[in-house]
Amino acid sequence: MRIILFTGKGGVGKTTLSAATGAYLSELGKKVLVVSVDPAHSLSDVLEEDVGPEPKKIFNNFYAQEIDVYYSIEKFWGVLKEYLKSLLKWQGIDEILAEEMSVLPGMEEVSSFLWINKHVEDKKFDVIIVDSAPTGETLRFLSLPDAASWWVTKILPLQRKLMKFVRPAARVVTDMPLPEEETYDALEDLFRQVYNLYYLLQNQEVSSVRLVVNPEKMVIKETEKAFTYLHLFGFPVDGIFINRVAEEESPFYEIQRKYVERIVKSFEPTPIFMIPQLYEEILGYEKLKEFGKRVYQKKNPADIFYKDKPFEILEKNGEYILKLALKEIPQEELEVYQKDEDLIIKIGNHKRHFFLPRILLNKEIKGAVIKENFLEIGFS
Repeated sequence: MRIILFTGKGGVGKTTLSAATGAYLSELGKKVLVVSVDPAHSLSDVLEEDVGPEPKKIFNNFYAQEIDVYYSIEKFWGVLKEYLKSLLKWQGIDEILAEEMSVLPGMEEVSSFLWINKHVEDKKFDVIIVDSAPTGETLRFLSLPDAASWWVTKILPLQRKLMKFVRPAARVVTDMPLPEEETYDALEDLFRQVYNLYYLLQNQEVSSVRLVVNPEKMVIKETEKAFTYLHLFGFPVDGIFINRVAEEESPFYEIQRKYVERIVKSFEPTPIFMIPQLYEEILGYEKLKEFGKRVYQKKNPADIFYKDKPFEILEKNGEYILKLALKEIPQEELEVYQKDEDLIIKIGNHKRHFFLPRILLNKEIKGAVIKENFLEIGFS
């Protein structure tokens, strides 16, 4: 089983790459499912097929699915939704509005987890490819279990015990709907499934995140931020896909060149895939399959392209060390400085940008030293 998640800023080509990867893998004999969890679904458009909320066979062993929040809530959240509706109706909200308001913030993200976890547990597919939302929403999607863990492990059990004592007395004085045991059971089961997938997504033997970026300044900044936080949350990134790269004869070649160089240096030693600018639409299974072959060349898209940690943040006695993996470090004068949220590293002609996480933003750089293939930067 392999899970491959594509993410990047909106409009960089995630959906096309997700579908092309799936189409090519299906040609290599893998049974593949491409799941779109982006609320602005465009998988149907790329495939030129209507894709529904359940997996649909597109071609031979290639399947596709677009997550629908309302359909998913009916499938996975039935007990919880009915309780929320009854509570809203008790407050005087009419049936239609109660139906709409029973979809709480975060339900769509959780529904995505539940679907992917279901496919993993069903073991019907060799590879699950996730066409995810833009990077900001993806980070919220992936950090959801961490954010909810305190409430689920501390508050929910306490509230459940308290409700056993309160429920009989409360029914004497109020007709307000109170959560039953089955409501708590359903909630705990939902989060069990979410946590199962969460830890699977952190397993680099099974899962990989692939970042899609265009050679444009604003796109690069957002991708650098995503790269940093994905690793901080423990999600392995095994490839950077630079999409829409201008060819030498293009008038945009010189404009893009400095951005391509920055991408290569910012994300090393993570493998880079260069995808040239195409002047035709990649639509339909056959074109997607050929595009997938062109992107991966002789590589198998299901392979794990990179495993090691590109960086680590270590803490000792209130001081922090940022340990960056660099390849072929020239033994020349080292210069390290901070500019806004960027850490700039210069070694001879080698220049790298690293997006600093919040924990290091207001720290002072103490010094930097090269140790074998690592650069260690101290912060106080």
